[in-house]
Amino acid sequence: MLLCAGLLVLNTACSTKPDPSSPTPETKQNSIVVAVGGQITTLDPGFNTETVNNYILAHTVSSLMTKDENGNVIPELAESYTVSDDGLTYTLKIKDGLTWSDGKPLTSQDFKYAILRNLTYGAENSLTIYNLITYLKGAEEIASNTDLDATTLEIDGVETPDDATLVLTLKQPCAFFLNLLCGNVWSPLRADFADPHDSTWALKPGYPSIGAYQLAECNENEKAVIVKNDSYYNADAITLDQITFLVMPDSDAQSFAYKNGEIDIALNVPVDVGVNYPNQNEVWNIPSPTSYFIALNSGSTAPECLKDSRVRKALAISIDKEALASTLGPEEYYQALAGYVPVGLNGIDGDFRKEADAQGTMQAYDPEQAKTLLKEAGYDETNPLKIKYKYSSSFIHADVAQILEAMWKTIGIDCELEVVESGVFYNQIDNGDFELSRYGYTASDDPSQFLTLWTIGQQVVPAVEDPAYDQMIQEAAAIVDHTEYMNALHAAEEYLIEEQSYIIPLFSYNTPILKSEKIQNATKKGTTPYYGYVTLQ
Repeated sequence: MLLCAGLLVLNTACSTKPDPSSPTPETKQNSIVVAVGGQITTLDPGFNTETVNNYILAHTVSSLMTKDENGNVIPELAESYTVSDDGLTYTLKIKDGLTWSDGKPLTSQDFKYAILRNLTYGAENSLTIYNLITYLKGAEEIASNTDLDATTLEIDGVETPDDATLVLTLKQPCAFFLNLLCGNVWSPLRADFADPHDSTWALKPGYPSIGAYQLAECNENEKAVIVKNDSYYNADAITLDQITFLVMPDSDAQSFAYKNGEIDIALNVPVDVGVNYPNQNEVWNIPSPTSYFIALNSGSTAPECLKDSRVRKALAISIDKEALASTLGPEEYYQALAGYVPVGLNGIDGDFRKEADAQGTMQAYDPEQAKTLLKEAGYDETNPLKIKYKYSSSFIHADVAQILEAMWKTIGIDCELEVVESGVFYNQIDNGDFELSRYGYTASDDPSQFLTLWTIGQQVVPAVEDPAYDQMIQEAAAIVDHTEYMNALHAAEEYLIEEQSYIIPLFSYNTPILKSEKIQNATKKGTTPYYGYVTLQ
């Protein structure tokens, strides 16, 4: 899972010169340059939580399972798997003959070390190992304990009966466990290069790779260059020899560089550029399950007004989400959200969001009802509700804030807007220093990833303190039957959004990508762009 806001900021450094033992990047004819929208902070697969880094890791890291461009889970390093009748034991067979880029055979021990190393890395790795702690037997007991030696540690949840077999035992059923095995936190590592409690090695070329590519050069503020790993198990299918990921945070600068032919792919350009680009064959849209929402602080640091569900509901139903989304841009980039979980995640028989919407719209726009709720809570023209909305200045956050202020004003709410510099903003929100705040989240495995985000103890943003909600999520996680499990998640979302209005979903969004027409066969790993099979015309 990847956060769109409140991302971890890591104190790391890249090597500015290629390591002598690493593959040397050269000017290759069969190569492309891709602009990314932010600094490269880590390439440690067991530590990363950021989208920018994942653009690179999708090419350099392989996991037990992966996702095709349609989001289907398929084996990658695993050859096959079996699941016990109780849904608690997964036995995975590793493909025969796999080797790292340095020629050393891949074994089940490499997976075991990676899992235990990531668990004991330290407290700062808590977000990445959330799923390990939640489902893997024995994981919670050792989590963040840096005194333990991952090379000799044993837990009930990870066994390696032989070099080709990995057995994972869960403490509770997980209906989407195979989806989780696509994640980088489960990918193999070796103790001879992956430090137990540090990630700086991952930004220094020279360490072995099990993926289609390996790191050849890196400077965190400038670029990362990856080259084809000839030892990759499917190397014959990898057509592109080299990919350069160029750091270019300014979206306008990306557009300019693309038009001038300096880059082949611009991953972050303004929506209006995508809409108005003269050759729409060069515009590539990759929808992702993303939710942009308002976090309402109803917890221990909240003002009294936001502890009243009537006030929260009034704030929600006084927002015309369709109008807001259409003001921001075309529907192909901004889609109003009736519920919290966005389109793009599987439900009972189809899409989770569409299933819920078919039963009725949550937080339906009703300004008159909003006025009634405010009056019941003690707020009217003589005693208007006063709130403060916090946001950071980048992206579209200022536009959203001003639209919200105007909509709330129409029903008598006095909203003060507070803009904060991005780094300070994240620190304040993560510490609960806000009344209302914009936020965004994306995850591609299961609807529960969105919903568990608001359980006590798991929140990146401390806003909701409701044991009844926690109980709903806990009970849902223990359900093995797929239909019953999804129905339980639907009920939890309705409680979170419609009954309590703890958060206010606004819209899902995606940004346009500019891709040169010379690039053929660019595809996706789930929702992440993948270029290994690219051919150039």
